[in-house]
Amino acid sequence: MENIDANGVSIRPMTSADYTPFVALHNRVYPTRTRTIEDVIKTERERDPEIAAGRRAAFIGNRMVGFSGYAQWPGETHKTWFQVSVVVDESYRRRGIGTVLYSHLSEEFTQLGPKVLRADAYENLPSGMPFAVSLGFTDVFQEGPSHLDLESFDDSAFKPLLEGLEKQGVHFLSYKAFMAEQPDFADALYAAYSAAWRDVPKEEESEIARADWEAWVIDSSDLDYETSMIALADNRIVGFCEIGTAAKGRPVYAGLAGVSKADRGRGIATALYARAIDFVRGKGHPQIQTSSGITNVAMQTVYKKLGFVREPVWFQLEKRLS
Repeated sequence: MENIDANGVSIRPMTSADYTPFVALHNRVYPTRTRTIEDVIKTERERDPEIAAGRRAAFIGNRMVGFSGYAQWPGETHKTWFQVSVVVDESYRRRGIGTVLYSHLSEEFTQLGPKVLRADAYENLPSGMPFAVSLGFTDVFQEGPSHLDLESFDDSAFKPLLEGLEKQGVHFLSYKAFMAEQPDFADALYAAYSAAWRDVPKEEESEIARADWEAWVIDSSDLDYETSMIALADNRIVGFCEIGTAAKGRPVYAGLAGVSKADRGRGIATALYARAIDFVRGKGHPQIQTSSGITNVAMQTVYKKLGFVREPVWFQLEKRLS
C-alpha cells in the first residue's frame, strides 16, 4: 500500500523492481561497503522464511530518496531482537523523511512483539546519531571497521613468522582440509569458537549457542571453507579466522578470529590472516573487510601489522522495548 504525505513523499513496501535505485542509494551513502543487485537477490533468496523482515522505500516522483528495513535476529537466543535501519539520500535529509519511514516500518514490526531494537550509526555520517537518539536509541558499543586492499599486500614480510611457527609445531590448514581430516571437527571448532567468543569485547556478555553456531558455520553458505583458516598444535586448535563468501571481484568479509589464551603473543592471529589472504587473493577478491571493537587492542594491532586501513567508527545502538 502506498502512502503520500503533504510534501509529496510516497512510502510503500520495497519490491524487486526497486533494487536498482536501492543499491545506487545504498552505495552513495556507504561507499566503502558497496552492494550489488546480485548481492541483494542472493540475500533475499537465501533468507530463512521463518525470520521476519521487511523494507520500505520513500519516493518523490520517480526518485527513491530513502529506504528503511527491519529483520529479526536469527537463532533462539535473540529471537525477540530486531535490527532496524533508516537511510535518506543526503540532499533530502532534515525534511522528516526518515521519521516517516521509521514510523511506517514500526507499524509492521511492532506487531511481531520485539523486545530489543538494534541500529547502527557512523562517525562519518553525523546526522545519524542525533536522529537515532531522537527515536530513543542509545550507544551501547563502538567498533573500528577496516579494510585491506589485496593488490598491494606483501606476503613476503610474513613468511619468517609463518616458517618460525611451523618449526614450533604450529600448522595451518583450511576449514575444508580440517573437516576432511577430523571426523569430530565440529566439536573441536565449536569449543575454540566458544572460548574466543567469551573473550572478545562485545556489547553484552553472552554465550554462543551450539545451534546458532552450527547455523553459521555448518549449515550456511556465507562462510568460505577454503579460505577460513585453522592453526593446529599438538592436534589441538590454537587459533582460527573466518572468511566469508563473495562473488569473484567483490570484497570478502572476515568474521571472528581467535587464539587460545595459552598461545597468545606468538603472532598466530597475524599468521592465520597472512595465510588466508593468499587464498582470498587467489580467488580474485580485491579486498578484505572486517571490524572489531575499538577496545579490542589485540585485534586492532593485528590488523595494523597486516596493513588494514581504519575506517570511521561504527556505533551500535539499542532501544529496549520491555
